Amino acid sequence: MTEESNTILRATKCANIIKSICELFGVSLQKATDMFYTSAIAGMIEDKIADLHCRSDKYLATLIWEEQQENAVP
Repeated sequence: MTEESNTILRATKCANIIKSICELFGVSLQKATDMFYTSAIAGMIEDKIADLHCRSDKYLATLIWEEQQENAVP
């Protein structure tokens, strides 16, 4: 697979995860995007760690949501 096709697949995966965050948790596209790109999961997907790109979008969206909830200031 070429680097270009890998980039396209990764971008599609990220977009699908962001969409899943919106749908599952009722947040705006902007908030979901911010949540995704500030998460540890986004970094791990970019770094190709643990084959996270093989996990379902909803599963990863849930992990990101849980991470954000744990890091929220009370």
